[in-house]
Amino acid sequence: MKLKAIFIIFNVLVVLSFLFVFFMPAFFLGWDYTSVFWSSNWYLAGLFVVVLVVLNLYFGSNWRLFSALEDEDWDAVISVMETRIYKKNRLPQGNIRLAVNAYVVTSRSEKVRELERYLREHRPAVLQRNALLFGIPHLLSNDGAEMADYYAEFVDVRSGEENDWIRWSYAFSLMLQQKLDEAQEVLNDLVSRLKPGVLLALSAYLLDAYSRSADGSGEAVAEVKRSITGAMSHREWNKKVEHARGELHVLVLSKLLRDVEQWLYDDGRADGAS
Repeated sequence: MKLKAIFIIFNVLVVLSFLFVFFMPAFFLGWDYTSVFWSSNWYLAGLFVVVLVVLNLYFGSNWRLFSALEDEDWDAVISVMETRIYKKNRLPQGNIRLAVNAYVVTSRSEKVRELERYLREHRPAVLQRNALLFGIPHLLSNDGAEMADYYAEFVDVRSGEENDWIRWSYAFSLMLQQKLDEAQEVLNDLVSRLKPGVLLALSAYLLDAYSRSADGSGEAVAEVKRSITGAMSHREWNKKVEHARGELHVLVLSKLLRDVEQWLYDDGRADGAS
């Protein structure tokens, strides 16, 4: 078991390091000086023992979780997380993200919804901080009205990059409902502010669909498309997407991102005809 081996090796290395530091004065200055040194600096040895005990207690208290993660036993991970969240009311960011990741990996979207309802009732601030994460089952539902109801609640709550992703998701939900003019307003705002990257490409791609539905020229969208491909080669795009997939709200859009990639880098299509 790798985890057990790492734990043992860690303890051995830490203890050996301490012993080296402890006996180093004797090697260079003799035992007499060593006894004087440690009699006046005994607290350093005490501090080392405290740190070692704390680290071992941390590993011990999380041993079941670490073992489950190593074995990719997601049922065990879920069991540990649900105990921490529902029974012990321990709601740090790490616990929330790990629980939602485990639910998504095991295709238990309803469990994410249950946790969302629990947080709405007991810790709404935690739900707000994780609005993107809890939007995943709504995004997967492909139900425009349901998605719009959820994302509209958080459009003006979060800030920065998270707010941009929430706004894009809201615009996507509007397009699914054929509310194209409302969606265009949100997407135009994103396109006007964002730098070349995954979210700008997704926004431009939806605007391209709008321009075709509205029988528009799409020249503005074509210009955004050229700015993206001019700033990133196909290889750079793939690297950026791979990095972005570390976030679940991006990972669930993998199929759409493949369509966006083809739209951006398919040389057989002219920009004006996008």
